[in-house]
Amino acid sequence: MAHIYHPLESKLKQTRTLTLHPGEFNDIIRLTLTTISLSDPPPYEALSYVWGKDQASIPALVEDLKMPITQNLDIAFRHLRHPDTSRVLWVDAICINQNDMSERENQVKVMGEIYRFSTTTLIWLGAAANDSDLAMRSIAGEKFDKEYWQTYDFQVQFMDILFRPWFTRIWVVQEFVLGKNHPRIGCGHIWVYWLGFIAAWGHFEENMKVIAKRYQNEYVATVNETFSSSWIQQAQKITQSENVSENYIFGCLRACYGEDFLEHIRYTTISQLQEDISNNRSSWLARYAVMRRCQYETDAAKTYWRRLELLRVVPLTYHHFLTHARGTLVLQKRPLTFATILKGTMNLRSTDPRDKIYGMLGLVSDQARELIPVRYSQEPEWTFVPTMAYIIQHEPDGIALLGLLWDRRSFNIPFPSWVADFTISADPNNEHSPVFLRGSCVNATWNWPNEKSVSENLTTFSAAGMSFGRVIEVVPFIEGDGRAFVSQLSDIEKLAKKYCTGENEPLWRTLIGVRNTSPELLREGMPFNQRFELLMGVRGGEGEAGGGAFAAGVDQLREYMEEITRGRSFFVTDAGFVGVSTPGIQKGDVVAIVFGMVRAAVLRSVEPRDLGVRVKVQDGGADVDFHKIAGFAQVLTSSAGTRYLRSSLGEPSYTTTYIAI
Repeated sequence: MAHIYHPLESKLKQTRTLTLHPGEFNDIIRLTLTTISLSDPPPYEALSYVWGKDQASIPALVEDLKMPITQNLDIAFRHLRHPDTSRVLWVDAICINQNDMSERENQVKVMGEIYRFSTTTLIWLGAAANDSDLAMRSIAGEKFDKEYWQTYDFQVQFMDILFRPWFTRIWVVQEFVLGKNHPRIGCGHIWVYWLGFIAAWGHFEENMKVIAKRYQNEYVATVNETFSSSWIQQAQKITQSENVSENYIFGCLRACYGEDFLEHIRYTTISQLQEDISNNRSSWLARYAVMRRCQYETDAAKTYWRRLELLRVVPLTYHHFLTHARGTLVLQKRPLTFATILKGTMNLRSTDPRDKIYGMLGLVSDQARELIPVRYSQEPEWTFVPTMAYIIQHEPDGIALLGLLWDRRSFNIPFPSWVADFTISADPNNEHSPVFLRGSCVNATWNWPNEKSVSENLTTFSAAGMSFGRVIEVVPFIEGDGRAFVSQLSDIEKLAKKYCTGENEPLWRTLIGVRNTSPELLREGMPFNQRFELLMGVRGGEGEAGGGAFAAGVDQLREYMEEITRGRSFFVTDAGFVGVSTPGIQKGDVVAIVFGMVRAAVLRSVEPRDLGVRVKVQDGGADVDFHKIAGFAQVLTSSAGTRYLRSSLGEPSYTTTYIAI
């Protein structure tokens, strides 16, 4: 590579462009590199794409020297190449000497300018596949085919497009947002302007019900057929050896028809249904097999579940964020905050953990870029320390990010507990993530003291806060069947009543976490308080009550609660508060609201020397209590607890300064 690359002068803001020479689709890729200055750049187009891992079978020729390139880039060049004229591009994998660490760092610092000064940004999604051409053609041109956007076929085709890797990578955000003159998006040989693509994306999100409706209609029609006399006669001839719980059958019926499933089949009571299941085991086992297949294995089912998976892979409001970010930076000429970017891109990824931050630098202020060094030579995690320090010191609501971007501290080096893990995603199945724990006092319009600081050597974080007390009881939630869950819930309810005086928030409301902020959900079907009463009545084996409770949606309530409790712990404090915490909470820990953090933190007393951290005590050597953040909690509030918090505000004796390391 030494013969291909010549050193760049960072003081002159130099970079390279490449000339893609003309050729037919299957010809060898021929390129020429040119050094330019961003102070007075010539016209070039910037390419935004995902590198990929697989190497192309034939290397490109750069200055007549062979250079291996990835298969993704090879395909992109073949689609971008003109047959008769050259094309000038900026492509990071080639225009930056990837083997020169210093050059990489310097080019990252000017990446925003590279895309800002380009004539346009070309967003390459990949070759055509799975009828992507049909979806892209509906977006191309001056008039969009909005009628086609309402169809099931478009939903499936556009979903496949959104599953492409470009929509999951952090670097592409600034590449899209900063590109001027209407970035263009290409898939196969069809290119569309970004406004049309975003409009189609919005329609796709609004019409998710199209996929759900197809799935549900096929599910219901197929299960309805199993209640015909001819189907039942045929099913009874088949010997079934599988043993299936009634609750599983009830669950499938509820998934098919809804909570009022008895109204859709020929039974009036749960007892009648249970009796028929017992007397006609063969036909019900056959029907259960059909329901399971409809639920997961048909084409409509696979499409439905894949659509739900997309919500985890691509941030739900990602298209809104991209539009907002572009409007803020390009039209209003204002930078974004780290908090805004991180909330909008939480699920996006990068191969190198450092790039989760470096990929945002073109979107933030000049001050932020100056204070956050680009150093690929250091441990990746240390990029997070100056970033979090900047967020705490310069973004008023930034400390709340710690209650979102939290996981087990798996870093390889001693690392401050007050620094967010910027690499994680919002995963509802991760018990260590506090994302779905409801923020304590989050809806209160109280004036929290805004006192927070980071030490000069970036080892400690100090902030005002208020304690919910020291933990005196910890009860880990155990895995088990419905009865085991109810049994433990009963014991926990007794603990809550023992330690929480006054009028308490219902325990079920705490245990469904963020879901209790949805009035629509609380009004749907049987009220949640009735479901909870029925659920607790299952203990002891009341047959029909138990079956009826589960069949009527109590199982659904339990599922909601298990999303919050699974793998986590119930706790009680000496101040009379109870709640749910991420794993690892211990007796003696303090649960406290650190003002600005929204979610209650679990704080554990530590000695700096035990963590290998050297700190400077600024008060002349007086005793200072240090804590590490060990997790986050959701606190059940009571009338007495709320009065305590309200009366304590503004009282210095109730407000504590916590120092986290």
